[in-house]
Amino acid sequence: MQQITHNNHFVPQFYLRQWSDDGIYIWSYRNLVSHEKVPEWRLLPISGVAYQRDLYTTSINGDECDEFEKWLEREFENPVQESINKVLKDESLSTLDWERLASFLGAQDVRTPLSYVETTERWRKTLPQLMQGALEKSIKELEQARNDGEKPRLCSENNEFFNGVFDVQIHRASETNEKQGSIEVRVVAGRVLWLESQKMLLTKTVEELKKHKWSIVHPEQGYQWFTCDHPVVKLNYYVNGKYDLMGGWGNIGTNIFMPLSPRHLLFTQIGYEFPERFTLPTELTNQFQKFIAERSMRWIFSHKPEGVVSKLRPRHINHEAFCQESEQWKRWHEEQSKSENNKRS
Repeated sequence: MQQITHNNHFVPQFYLRQWSDDGIYIWSYRNLVSHEKVPEWRLLPISGVAYQRDLYTTSINGDECDEFEKWLEREFENPVQESINKVLKDESLSTLDWERLASFLGAQDVRTPLSYVETTERWRKTLPQLMQGALEKSIKELEQARNDGEKPRLCSENNEFFNGVFDVQIHRASETNEKQGSIEVRVVAGRVLWLESQKMLLTKTVEELKKHKWSIVHPEQGYQWFTCDHPVVKLNYYVNGKYDLMGGWGNIGTNIFMPLSPRHLLFTQIGYEFPERFTLPTELTNQFQKFIAERSMRWIFSHKPEGVVSKLRPRHINHEAFCQESEQWKRWHEEQSKSENNKRS
């Protein structure tokens, strides 16, 4: 029987090793801690950071499945390692290398706990309206098919994604009200929907990332790139210092970047072209460090303790909030599995 992977590293260990002297430990900074005596920087095992127990492990009729974890490893992590090694050696990169790097960046943008939190929050606001619109459209199509004497179809022939995610129930007209029936659609905005959305994005939408002109950017001499538990930044920069970090993969003008090592950062500005390799001046190096720190959810990782990090992302010391968040993630798999099995029962 194949062993299930339970410790899902949403930031791959091979990636974090670029910031490690021995390949085992990495300097780590947590922005939510339980007590002021917790050291700002700790040298922690790479195997024990940036992972969540059963983040991707789904439950089907009580049986656990880790296919999504294996898919990420097979399609994104393994292919990109050769390309990253070429980046680290400052070697020339082929078109395939750039595509692998862009795809890996895409995976890192959607697979983290921060992505889950932001995505589910967006779904709670938009899904009801989207589903209502889809239902109304389906009803019109059913009525039109009936009027045309055609066999009605409730499902699209293109069911590559989201199979089993939406629970569609048809309630036929009752004997006392023959002219009215109803269609009911239910969906749980949880782990399964999140994983399916990632599959769609990383199979279809990721092609947009491959089209951009990418560069490798070095920090100013004497500075280094650190990274975090959500290492992809999508920057929309406006005027007079106004910006947000919620850009899209295809938005003209959005800056998308991710550190690859202390001295290499993958970068594009959508719709613009820059040299294949260049170095940022001090001011822009500082700004990029600021954006990386702000995009972190809980952890920042570095080759060495960086004093600037505590200024860019000050720690929040709150025992109650720390314990509450820890308990929520401890219950993650049990609660998600329960909702997944209830839906299928």
